[in-house]
Amino acid sequence: MIAPAEKIAEVRAKYGGTIKEILAKEHIYDLYEIVGAIEILVGSKIVQKMPTTLSERMIFALKWLQIEVQNGGFHQYFFNSAGDFWKDALEGLIAVGDAHGLTLFRQTLSIFPDATPSEDRFTRQDQLEVLEEQNEDRLWKHFSCVTDEYFKAPFPNWEMVYDYVKKHEEDFDLSSG
Repeated sequence: MIAPAEKIAEVRAKYGGTIKEILAKEHIYDLYEIVGAIEILVGSKIVQKMPTTLSERMIFALKWLQIEVQNGGFHQYFFNSAGDFWKDALEGLIAVGDAHGLTLFRQTLSIFPDATPSEDRFTRQDQLEVLEEQNEDRLWKHFSCVTDEYFKAPFPNWEMVYDYVKKHEEDFDLSSG
């Protein structure tokens, strides 16, 4: 989930080491590549247990939500460590104003007790196991349906995410990590 040191160095060389340097590359790279560069640098901070802002974690969480769901659906997202950041993804969808993504993500969360999965991977895996033991068909139908809906209209809306980053540059300290 976290990029190796070589990839982090490559991102810094290609895009820059500060949010201003990275955003200044928008005439060269598309917004998705720029958001990806930000995610890699935030991930470096997270793995080093450096302080991160909510805005940084939201970008990280939204990127990993997309990666995991596209790779194996929402069950995979919640089973893997990316699901540890589900609250940041939820906050990100709210902050950027992605109503469609927010609606579908809340629907996805509804399978968990009180629509609140654990932020700890292993506890969340236990939650999934209990849900499966209670009603395996319901669990898999739920994840299948919300994953199908995701693929019909993926989220987040990356233009909204990028606009959020540009409006909140002061929330991103990517020079360390």
